[in-house]
Amino acid sequence: MPTIHPDPISLTTHHIHLCFRPTDTVLSSGTGFIYERHGSRYLITNWHNVAGRNPIDGKCLSDTLAIPDILSTLFRTKDSIGACQREYLPLYSDNEMQIPTWLSHPKHGNKIDVVALPLPSTITERYQLFPINNVEFDSAYKTEVADDAFVIGYPFSDITHLQLPIWKRASVASEPDVDLDQLPKMLIDTATRSGLSGSPVVMQRVGIHGAAGGKLTGSEVIGRIRNFVGIYSGRVGIDETKAQLGVVWKARVIDEIIDGEPASTEADSPT
Repeated sequence: MPTIHPDPISLTTHHIHLCFRPTDTVLSSGTGFIYERHGSRYLITNWHNVAGRNPIDGKCLSDTLAIPDILSTLFRTKDSIGACQREYLPLYSDNEMQIPTWLSHPKHGNKIDVVALPLPSTITERYQLFPINNVEFDSAYKTEVADDAFVIGYPFSDITHLQLPIWKRASVASEPDVDLDQLPKMLIDTATRSGLSGSPVVMQRVGIHGAAGGKLTGSEVIGRIRNFVGIYSGRVGIDETKAQLGVVWKARVIDEIIDGEPASTEADSPT
C-alpha cells in the first residue's frame, strides 16, 4: 500500500460535531483548526458553531431549539497520523451553560464570528497536533484581490477517509487591505456548504512573484506561494440565488481573541 503524504495544511483541520448531551443529539457539524499561541494550543472555529445561534439576531440554528454543550472531534494519535481517537470537549464550565469555555473577541464579541477553544493538557500531551501557524507560508507576499483561495474543511456531516478535508476553490473578491463594515473581514467568491463554517482559508498564487508595478526587478520568485488568510464563516445572506459570496474573518483576529485585546491598526486608506 503506497504511503500517503497529506498537505501539511490538511492536517491542521478538524471535523467537528456539536452535540447536546441531555438528549444525546448531534445538532450540527462544522470545521475547526489548530492554532498555537504563547505555548498553548487552541481549536479555532466559528462562534455560531459553538453557540448554536445566529451571531446577527441570536436565533437558534437548530430546529430543535437546542444549543450545543459539547464539541466532538477526532485527534491523531502519536503513533500514526492516520489513526484517530474521538474526544469530547465541554463548551461550558457550569451546568447552567452560562460560562463558556471558549474565548470571544475582546472588543466586538460575537460580531466577529470566531472563537478560540483552549485545549487541555490531556489533549495536547496525548495527540499529535498541527497548528496552522507552524506551517511555512510565504508571508513576504501580500494577498491581492482576484487571488485564488481555498476553503479547507468538511462540507458534509459524514466522516471523511483518514479525516482529510476537502479543498473548496474560491477567489478573493474584496480588497484584502479593506475592513468591510469596519470589521476585520473580507469576501471570497465561492459556493459552499454550512459544514465548511470554521474552515481556514488559504490564498494561493502561481506564477512570478515580487514584481514592482508589473515590472521585473531581478528579485522575483517563480512558482507557488501560499498564505493563511483567515477563517470562513458562511455565505453573505441566506438567499442562495444571490451572489455566492462568503465571509472570511482576517487571520489577525485569532491573536486578538487569545491575547484579550485587539491589535492597533491604521484606518483604511487607498494607496
